[in-house]
Amino acid sequence: MTDTPTFKESAILCVYDFALFLIRITPKFMIAPVAKAFCFLGRMFVGRDIRILRANLEEVRNLAKGSEQAIQFEKQTCFSTICSALETLKFSCNPKTLRIDGLKELGALVKAGEASGTGCMIVSAHLGSWEAVGWSVSEVSDSEFVALARRPRCKVMTRFLDKFRGRLGMEVLLIDRPLLLRDMVKTLRSGNHLGVVMDQRPASGRKTPVDFMGRQTDFVCGPAIVTQMTGCAVYGVFCVRKGPMHYELISSEIFPANHGIRDTQYLTQKMASTIEAIVELYPEQWAWNYDRWRIGRACT
Repeated sequence: MTDTPTFKESAILCVYDFALFLIRITPKFMIAPVAKAFCFLGRMFVGRDIRILRANLEEVRNLAKGSEQAIQFEKQTCFSTICSALETLKFSCNPKTLRIDGLKELGALVKAGEASGTGCMIVSAHLGSWEAVGWSVSEVSDSEFVALARRPRCKVMTRFLDKFRGRLGMEVLLIDRPLLLRDMVKTLRSGNHLGVVMDQRPASGRKTPVDFMGRQTDFVCGPAIVTQMTGCAVYGVFCVRKGPMHYELISSEIFPANHGIRDTQYLTQKMASTIEAIVELYPEQWAWNYDRWRIGRACT
C-alpha cells in the first residue's frame, strides 16, 4: 500500500507492533499459558464465533451443545487456534524459532511440479499454521509464493497483514480485485506458486457445490478453472501443530502437472476431499468458527 496512514491508523499500528514485540520476546514455554489466558479473557469478545462453532460441532460432529464432550472439544479448538496464531506471529519475526518437519518431502513435490514449466498450486485450509505454508514453499523453491486472500474490513489490519506476510516471503492477490482469474493464471505461467485456502464459504464469484464433511457445501471453483487453463500440478499442503513451536508439513499430490482433467466439479471435489481428510486427522486444529454451511442441509 502506498497511501499515507492517518494519525489514528498509525496509532493503532503502533499498538499492533507493540503486541507483536511482546509475542516475539515471549519464551516458548510461556506460549501455552498465554493462550489459555486468551481463551478465558477473550470469550466475551467473540460471542458470534462461539455460537457458530457450537452449532457446527452439534450439526457436523454430533456434539450436543453443553455436553461434556462438546465443551472439551471447544476448549481444545480455541486453545489450538490461539497457540498457532501466537506461534506464527512469533515465527514471522524470526523463522529460526519454529521447527518445521517435512520440508524435504515438500521440496521434492514442488520440484516435480516445476519440471512442467509452470508454478504449482498449493491447496490448504484454516488448520494449524496455514501462513507457515507460504514460507515453507518459498523456502524450498527459488520462485515466489503468491497467496489468495480476502481484503480485511479495516485498512489498519490490511497494513498489519501486509507487513506480516511480507516477513514470511509472501505476495498477496486479493480476491476482490478485477481480473483475478487472469492474474492467477499469470502467476502460475510465470513459474511462481499460488496458494489457495479453500475452506471458507465463497464470498462471491465462481463456486460449485461439493460433498464436504458429509454436507453439501459451496466451494470456490476458480482454482479448478485455473489448473485446467495452466496444466499446473496441484498439491495439498498443511502445517499441523505437533508441540510448542514445533510443526509438521503434510504434503500430498492432488493432481499431477498436465493432468488434462476438464471437469470443474470433479477437480474442486478432489481439493475439498483433501481438506476433509486432514480435518479428520486433526479436527481440534481446524477453525470451526466459520459459517460454512446452511445448517441442516445435508448431502444426499
